[in-house]
Amino acid sequence: MEEKKDYKDTLLMPNTDFPMKANLVEKELEYQKQWLDIKLYQTILNRNKNSQSFVLHDGPPYANGNIHVGHALNKILKDIIVRFRSMQGYYSPYVPGWDTHGLPIEHKMLLEAKKNAKDFSVIELRKKAAEYALSQVEHQKAQFKKLSLLTDFSEIYVTLDKNLEFKQLELFAKMVKEGLIYRDLKPVYWSPSSQSALAEAEVEYADHISPSLYVAFKVIEGNKYVENGDYLIIWTTTPWTLLANSGVAINDQFEYAKVLVNDNKYIIAKDLVESVAAVAKWEEYQVLSTFKGKEFLGIKYKNPITPLVGPVVFGHHVSLDTGTGLVHIAPLFGEDDFIIGKKENLEMIMHINDDGTINDKGFEYSGVFYDDANPLIGKFLAENNQLIAFKKIKHSYPHDWRTHLPIMYRATPQWFVSLKPIKQQIIKALSEVKTFNEWSKKRLSLMLENRESWCISRQRSWGVPIIIFYDKNKNPVLDDEIFEHVINLVKEHGSDVWYEWTADELLPEKFRNLGLKKETDIMDVWFDSGSTSISVEPGGIKAPFDLYLEGSDQYRGWFNSSLINSVAWRNTSPFKALVSHGFVLDGKGQKMSKSKGNVVDPLAVIDKYGADILRLWAANSEYTADVTIDDKILNQNTEIYRKVRNTIKFMLGGISDFDFKEITPTSIHALMLEKLHNLEANILLNYEQYRFVNVIKDINNFVIDLSSYYISITKDILYLEKQDDPERRMVQYVFSNIIEVLLKALAPILPTTTEEIYKYYNKPNKLPSVHLLPFLERKDFDFKLQDQWKEFFEIKDEVYKLIEEKIKSQAIKRPNEAWVVIKSDSDFIKSLPLNRLLMVAKVTFGNTIEVRELETKKCLRCWNHFEDSDYDDELQICLRCKDVIDAK
Repeated sequence: MEEKKDYKDTLLMPNTDFPMKANLVEKELEYQKQWLDIKLYQTILNRNKNSQSFVLHDGPPYANGNIHVGHALNKILKDIIVRFRSMQGYYSPYVPGWDTHGLPIEHKMLLEAKKNAKDFSVIELRKKAAEYALSQVEHQKAQFKKLSLLTDFSEIYVTLDKNLEFKQLELFAKMVKEGLIYRDLKPVYWSPSSQSALAEAEVEYADHISPSLYVAFKVIEGNKYVENGDYLIIWTTTPWTLLANSGVAINDQFEYAKVLVNDNKYIIAKDLVESVAAVAKWEEYQVLSTFKGKEFLGIKYKNPITPLVGPVVFGHHVSLDTGTGLVHIAPLFGEDDFIIGKKENLEMIMHINDDGTINDKGFEYSGVFYDDANPLIGKFLAENNQLIAFKKIKHSYPHDWRTHLPIMYRATPQWFVSLKPIKQQIIKALSEVKTFNEWSKKRLSLMLENRESWCISRQRSWGVPIIIFYDKNKNPVLDDEIFEHVINLVKEHGSDVWYEWTADELLPEKFRNLGLKKETDIMDVWFDSGSTSISVEPGGIKAPFDLYLEGSDQYRGWFNSSLINSVAWRNTSPFKALVSHGFVLDGKGQKMSKSKGNVVDPLAVIDKYGADILRLWAANSEYTADVTIDDKILNQNTEIYRKVRNTIKFMLGGISDFDFKEITPTSIHALMLEKLHNLEANILLNYEQYRFVNVIKDINNFVIDLSSYYISITKDILYLEKQDDPERRMVQYVFSNIIEVLLKALAPILPTTTEEIYKYYNKPNKLPSVHLLPFLERKDFDFKLQDQWKEFFEIKDEVYKLIEEKIKSQAIKRPNEAWVVIKSDSDFIKSLPLNRLLMVAKVTFGNTIEVRELETKKCLRCWNHFEDSDYDDELQICLRCKDVIDAK
């Protein structure tokens, strides 16, 4: 048998030390240290400092506990933007912030100290809370660093910083001066478990089981339509509020019916008689008469539990959706109730203490927790034949977002910001903000349009004090000189001074010894964080800032408070553009909770996969809606990562001997450059729209297309042609361009991986870091060559199907043995090196497309198949390979 020759040494094989194994967990630590050592962040800032700025203002996460995967999504999305804007040449300082006041920090500090608030003086509690908050900032900072963020954390902000506090108080004083701040008794969300008022943003809704009662109120001063002894039926899910009932509201235009049941006459809205009869299980009833609501306005009834006598009044909120068409009014326990109570001069009864227990205005129920009073009240009503129907209902009910316990609407004296005077300025400011979908702006607009006031006082110790004094008659003293004096003290000493000094020590001299007393409430933490556009100046740049990016819960939180405060301060929005992301759910789309055991810890993901994979997941998520994460999803992203990494590794090997000279490619290589230019244009467009999922999708599709075809045909050219063969250099030129585009496109998303690739990318005059490269260039889309090549790829797809059939039937073993007959009248198609482009043995033209068998010999160097005329029997290689070897 003739000995087979070995031509391995004549091949130009790929050559790169770039490893196939990513080993991200270790490499990320190396590169994070390297970036700090070379002062990468500061270098970028210094390079871009005289350029146009782009500031993404960081919304402060709460300084409490470990970061969760929602934090990770948020910080990664922000970092991608900061990185790509920095690569574009913008001066883009990033200053991370933390929210450091409020009950959760106070609560956690007490929990860890195993003490109660009463064990500390107010000032001791504040010192301990500040200490705890700052320790949490350091804790979270260390965790955020693991995400490979482009910042050295040398500049951060915390809301307990006296420089932020004094600017916040300056804003407050300005609002007072302009008549936006007022104190009022008004129903607000009240949390008995926190013993404090809550902002809307501190309220969450969860399922709750409530008693549903239909109660009869006996008429004692009637008229010809509704007589003494008749009963008004109301429906309530809060029986404890009946102790504060002082009116029944109806709609004067609704039709009402008098219904006879077992000798009792009940008044119900005509349209709701059947539904009430069904709930009350009345087997027999008779409608005696009907009349308009206006006919019994002003009649009086006796409260079924207390001695109070109340009137029937008009209620703007009465509807026929549920209930009876008659609504019981407890003026201090509902917004509509309060409005009606004020208008109709109803009695205002506050029978609930701060802790949720009933006071002596609740008569025999005094000392009982409000929720525990419900069954007692139900029993009393039943015994007195005034309980028409009872059942338990499960419904969505407001809860305290920190304690997760039910809350109530309760009127207490609070400080408010009135939004009415600045509503139009707020709406106008918002109209000038850029959003990347219609619903973002609409959502925020609707929230603000429907908002009349903002309760900013909290009954707590840990926060920025409301710096107001009261005179001997308990009236607030709102004096510019006092505000200015106190604010300067806070600027010098911090807000603890409000608690450390007496009222007289805090006051300017002429206000001392007048018996003035200090307000003890603090400001809502949303006022703190909503003021940061006034006090924080990243890199010396003042608001308005270019972008705010937070979770969708911040429409009612930080977006809202920031916009209100900024309009009050400077009459403009604090953000020029707004982006929001959804919540992170588990792989099944369920909310994460410790009890379900489905919580995904971002730090555990980093330890297992590396931060670059977590960052890829974030970029590859349709983040404007809720996003999902689990091992399956992370593994899918790992596959994308692996494909990109291996493809780049191959290309790095392929250009190991390239001199990076400018070349003008032709044929398929020119087509690949056109595709690359279109990819570059698309990626830039998607980056500027913050559509990172499309960036990953486009790159992934390009890499799959590149690997499945172009790389396959170029192996033959790279390995087998002469080193300086013009087509071989074209392939290397295309590869180097692809690598460079992918490096730039992926650097904001995969900082470690791209830095590692750049290390092995041997282009002359390299910069110290891939992150110092300029970003992608703006290019016009061009499809001229793709249109020209369209017929070829249609032919290729058809030919490959036919080849597959031949291989299945065992007529041939592999594609490069095939003889392909092509039908085409195109001069362009006929001009192409089709056997190389189709990777087959022979191509001819005919009246049909078909694949034939061919007698061929295999070249031992390129492993392609050739007819005798193209083959050297002695060397056992094709004539192309012989020519290359002879030239060496």
